[in-house]
Amino acid sequence: MSLLIKKLIFFFAWIGIFTIAVTGIGYITMPQYFSTIDTSSLIFKVVIFNICLIYMCISILKLLSNFSKEKDYVIKNEHGSVHISTDTVKNLIREILSKDSDIKGLKIECGNRGSKYFVKLNLDMISNNNLSSKTVDIQNLIKTNLEQKLDLKVDYIEVKISRLSPRRDSIE
Repeated sequence: MSLLIKKLIFFFAWIGIFTIAVTGIGYITMPQYFSTIDTSSLIFKVVIFNICLIYMCISILKLLSNFSKEKDYVIKNEHGSVHISTDTVKNLIREILSKDSDIKGLKIECGNRGSKYFVKLNLDMISNNNLSSKTVDIQNLIKTNLEQKLDLKVDYIEVKISRLSPRRDSIE
C-alpha cells in the first residue's frame, strides 16, 4: 500500500475522531438538539466533556504533526537550494567510520533540534588507547567531513560507547 494511501486513511480516521469529539461536546452542551436521553447528571456531563476534549486535542495534534514534514538540511546558494536528507548524513558518517577497525555496532541519530544540527553516535569500540582522545578524534573527523563534503554545520556530536573491548593482540 502506498504511503499516500496510508496517509489518506490516517487523515480520515483522525477526521472521524475529531467529528466524534465535536459531536460529543455539542451533545453535552446542547442536548436538546441530539436526544431525549437524560443527561442532567453533572458527573455524566463532566466525564463525557473531558473525554471529548482529550480526543479533540489528540486529533488536532496528530493532524498537525501528520502534515508537518520533517525538514531536511537545506543549503542555499545563488542557484537555488539543495536538500540533504538525514539518511544521506547517516550514510556519510557510516562510510567515514567504516574505515576505523576499532568501531563496531554503529547506530546513528541525527537531525535538527531548533536551529541546531546534532549527531548522536552509539557504538561498540575495541581499544586499549586513550579513550578520550579517540572520541575527540571521531568527533573532529565527523565534523570536518560533514563541513567539507556537505557544507553542513554540526553544532554538537555526542558519542556514546555501549561496549568497550580490549584489543586482542595486546592481551597476549
